[in-house]
Amino acid sequence: MQELQSGASRSPVLHMGTFEAELHWREHNLAILPALPDREAEKIVTAMDELLFSFCQPGDLLLTRYAIDPAQRNYTRQLGFDFMSNTVHLQPDEAAIPAPIAAAAGYRQAASPQRTAKEITHPISVFQLLYDHGSMLADQLPLSGTQLSPFAWVPYIKEASQRFGIHSQHPPLEIVRRVNTKRYSAEIKQRIGLENPGIYVTGTDQLETVGRKLLEHGTFMIKDNYGVSGKGNIHIESPNMLARIAGSIRKQEDKGRNVEFVLERYLDKTRDFSCQFYITEQGDIEIISVQWLANSQFAYRESLSPDADFMDQLERYHYFETMEQISRELYQDGYYGHVCIDSMVLQDGTLEPMVEINARQSMSLIKNNIDQYLRQQGLQGNMTNYTVSHDGSLSHEQLLGELQRTNLLFLPETGQGIFPLTSAALSVNHPSQPDGKKHKGRLYLSVVTDQEETKKHLLRRLEQLLTANNFQILN
Repeated sequence: MQELQSGASRSPVLHMGTFEAELHWREHNLAILPALPDREAEKIVTAMDELLFSFCQPGDLLLTRYAIDPAQRNYTRQLGFDFMSNTVHLQPDEAAIPAPIAAAAGYRQAASPQRTAKEITHPISVFQLLYDHGSMLADQLPLSGTQLSPFAWVPYIKEASQRFGIHSQHPPLEIVRRVNTKRYSAEIKQRIGLENPGIYVTGTDQLETVGRKLLEHGTFMIKDNYGVSGKGNIHIESPNMLARIAGSIRKQEDKGRNVEFVLERYLDKTRDFSCQFYITEQGDIEIISVQWLANSQFAYRESLSPDADFMDQLERYHYFETMEQISRELYQDGYYGHVCIDSMVLQDGTLEPMVEINARQSMSLIKNNIDQYLRQQGLQGNMTNYTVSHDGSLSHEQLLGELQRTNLLFLPETGQGIFPLTSAALSVNHPSQPDGKKHKGRLYLSVVTDQEETKKHLLRRLEQLLTANNFQILN
């Protein structure tokens, strides 16, 4: 896929990303679903851009919010990943900075009397950080003349690209924003004749009326129009639950917030999977991969490679023809670029070919890139993560050393093992001066083996190593 991004005469590609792009597409003053905030989990997401190293080809640049730990950079270099990256943080040395939704997107984020500053803020996108602080990287990274490949197209890309001479070709942000809404996914399902399209509601009364009708036939989901995976949706299982959620939304509506949700019949599934494809500027579709997904509470947990029987099943159900239909609709509506379609296998064995559209790169696309690297060596891996609580006393360099000492660390000569994919996400919540407290972190990794029992054995040994070093595993 890098050839699609960079063309035949290849310029260096600049890889960057803000992973919860939905926060930057979201309109101001929208009602939200009840949820418990987790500031440490939110900050971990800001450090996930390190995963984009998997896209890098020789000569490319990777610009991350937090500089990759030198030990991790040396490790990936040892594995053959040849790219340039920043050695100082782009993110200033403080907690994730709250900021209004970028005015560059054309949306005004004004604080109403009913909303607190805490409610209306979110971490600044990495592209705004580049725009504001990128000059300090001028001596480190030759940004001028590079071709931008972002995780998602978000505000401040245009401004940052112009300031630093970066080439970025993409659809208008208004189109990107529209095609990533749950409302648009429901419209596309109706257009191409798929079953179970969602119902878009714009008021609490409508939400309750539609919800009660759906409950007559089973449970259903309420999805925020700009919801992020694992957040912004609630499974409604009873009239009492519907009444409670509607009551919370009505209070917000009475204070002037707009209501935008999509209601969908809850589908009893046996498996989540996704398809990644790319739409060229000429409208051609390139199918990249299909990945099985293991989700937890509707949020990403693990990506696995499907077997040949499953791929045959997709062919029998004309699944890829449906993907081509979706790509044509997207292109007709002005979008081109990366797409990830979430899909399901239902309990009765039938397919739900499209749950929703994610018009951006994805975790499964990252996993596919790691697969491509491993495949060149005749190897296979599964991508997963561990969310942990720890005091920061074990540095990333020491963690890699422990993995190597116990023969767990994947190296080209070992043929199997734990392949750590990130460093900053593990330590992002720890202050520069240790406070002796435990904070949340996350380790993304690939388990390199083609044997299921070996995979389980490697993960058990990793869990034992983490526990022995005072890490508490939370997931």
